[in-house]
Amino acid sequence: MALTQSRKIVWNILSAVRRGRRIDRSFKEETATLVQKEKAWCREMAYGIQRFRGRIDYLLDLNIRRGLGSVDPAVKDVLRIGLYETFYMHGVPQYAAVSQAVELAKKVAKSATGFVNAVLRSSANKNSGQESFPDKTVDPVAYLSTWGSHPDWLVKRWLSRWSFEEVCHLVDANNQIPPIFLNCLQDDPDEAVARLRRSGITAEEVGGTSCIMLKTPGSLEKAMTLTSSMVQDPAAALIPAYMDIEVGDRVVDFCAAPGGKTMALAAKGHSVLAIDRSFDRLKLLESNLRRLRGSANDSFLVQIVQGDVYQPTIAESKAILVDVPCTGTGTLRRNPDIRWKITQENLNEMVDRQAKILDSMAKLIPIGGILVYSTCSLELEENNYQVRNFLRRHPCFQLESGKGVDRGHLDSEGQLSVVPQKFGFDGSFAARMRRIS
Repeated sequence: MALTQSRKIVWNILSAVRRGRRIDRSFKEETATLVQKEKAWCREMAYGIQRFRGRIDYLLDLNIRRGLGSVDPAVKDVLRIGLYETFYMHGVPQYAAVSQAVELAKKVAKSATGFVNAVLRSSANKNSGQESFPDKTVDPVAYLSTWGSHPDWLVKRWLSRWSFEEVCHLVDANNQIPPIFLNCLQDDPDEAVARLRRSGITAEEVGGTSCIMLKTPGSLEKAMTLTSSMVQDPAAALIPAYMDIEVGDRVVDFCAAPGGKTMALAAKGHSVLAIDRSFDRLKLLESNLRRLRGSANDSFLVQIVQGDVYQPTIAESKAILVDVPCTGTGTLRRNPDIRWKITQENLNEMVDRQAKILDSMAKLIPIGGILVYSTCSLELEENNYQVRNFLRRHPCFQLESGKGVDRGHLDSEGQLSVVPQKFGFDGSFAARMRRIS
């Protein structure tokens, strides 16, 4: 495939993201017909630009008289593609990256070709190292939002909660390419690692979880034929274990699709009723379940139902997991586009939605039953504060510690609390609440 066409595909992905499309879905659609090597190139470009957009935009802004904010969004994405390729795609000469960006501009914004050429040549000749960015000791917010490539409102929130050094570690963790993790559903992780090793695949256990991390590039497809597993970050894999439900108990999993937690619960011997309002996402859950059942796991007891979490129509259940919609700030490494989409207003909206969901769940739990609330957010309003406020509204519930995970993954109140800067994988939160009256 021509190099200019590859860049046009990346531009299409960035345009879709700008319109609100998730980057993983846009990438899948735009690269469906490409061979693996071409997909990998496009993925590195598209995801890398989202990951380091703060750095790229800062450097571009320095070389545009009216500032980057004055540039048409379509042209802005062309500039980002050109500058990212110049500084981050190794082996591509500067002149070639600029030339290809100009060719791309001819296809998407012909009148801007001269502007693109001038800005990129000027930007590419400047130093892109850390010393060209705001001094972290003078203006830590500016440093973390430009060199660290995170929106300043989020940086300010995190700095009010953690030290500068810890926020630096969090930002650095978010800017890494995530490894591939497999959650071992029926094998012990050490057994899975040994089996993969015998087949020439290197993997290592992720301490305190049921997951392994693949170390051999391009080995995912083969690894999944050798182990009863699914691709899942350890942060998500911890939540079914944290539930600590008696083996064989029926569990209702709300907001279940695409089904990672559903399948992990079923693998533990639970009968699971998986409910989600999205028909398309339920189809993905069904596909994932079919694959696992086809690998000698036909004992998985899962019933899939389309339903509304705000107006549930099921009867009471002794064990409910509700993995609520959230800002996803614990997954910025895996979903780098999220950082540029969420706002303080989005956070406030999510908090309101979560509270309504929790209130609807409270009606479904009988005395003695368990409600587990979880998010993939780092924000206190969505996590600790949300749970605290729920318990105030519903004093018939009390917080209980989950005994199914290592103590190191719990906070002082026994809630699951995982942050990327400490554990090296995604962030997640869960609270286990029992109805007592």
